[in-house]
Amino acid sequence: MAWHPFRNVGLKVVALAMGALLWFTVSGQQAERPVVDVPVVFVNKPDGLELTEQTPFVDIHVRGLDSQLRTIQARDFEARVDLTGTRLGTQQIPIRTDQVSAPFGLEVTQVQPGAVMAMLEVAGAANMNVVADVDGTPRQGFVVSETTVEPATVTVLGPQRRISTTSAATTDRVSIEGASSTVTASVKVGVADSALRLREPTTARVVVKIEPAGERMFAAARVAVRNLAQGLKAHVDPGVVSVTVRGGQSVLGRLGPDAAEPYVDVTGLGPGRHEVPVLLDQVGRLTSTARPLTVTVIIN
Repeated sequence: MAWHPFRNVGLKVVALAMGALLWFTVSGQQAERPVVDVPVVFVNKPDGLELTEQTPFVDIHVRGLDSQLRTIQARDFEARVDLTGTRLGTQQIPIRTDQVSAPFGLEVTQVQPGAVMAMLEVAGAANMNVVADVDGTPRQGFVVSETTVEPATVTVLGPQRRISTTSAATTDRVSIEGASSTVTASVKVGVADSALRLREPTTARVVVKIEPAGERMFAAARVAVRNLAQGLKAHVDPGVVSVTVRGGQSVLGRLGPDAAEPYVDVTGLGPGRHEVPVLLDQVGRLTSTARPLTVTVIIN
């Protein structure tokens, strides 16, 4: 049978037009759908204040073409809240549909909740020491004699209330496990409290000096008496002890005769005969022990 492509051409054109019209009608249908966890962004924070707590997300309803609504995600939207004119403390700030940015062709019809919470506190700043987070132990027979950090301090910003309870910034971890020589590392500096931040991102150079372990003996170190009550006298027996100091050999070689200062603490002790432990102040990374471990203190 012969093929006649132009037979009933009018009917074919009408059918094609009706199909196209149906496609445009279906694809162009308007619909509405909810979108949850749209991020809230706070702008124009007043000088001298810190935003410490806030509503992180809102839910919205969006209207638009059904075909477009099928592909949207929460990250396509952003609710912007202007903090201009806000004050110290906690406040509820109304939020409208026109404050939510949306992809072209979509209309935000509803925001839930209708207000967001923002807490503003007094801003503060402080210079804090940087403490190296050193992990692990050196090889047997070696010790850490010194640790240095550069820069030694950083400026920390945030709510004054939180700054006052933070003593230092810290580096990322530096491992010295099994090391028998100096370890050097460049690591990031941060603050444990998530409400605080550094004035500027900082990388610190951490040098952990590791050297052979040694010890040095002070054979006749005089025992001092601390915290004796006013008007009383004390006699220590024996009055001298031997002190052994352990640490890096180079550090031990620099110790003076006053490096070992044993003492007894007689806080709260009255007249009489008392058996008390011999104590030693720790000097850097050195460790010390005394012999004998206890002495007799006679108070009168």
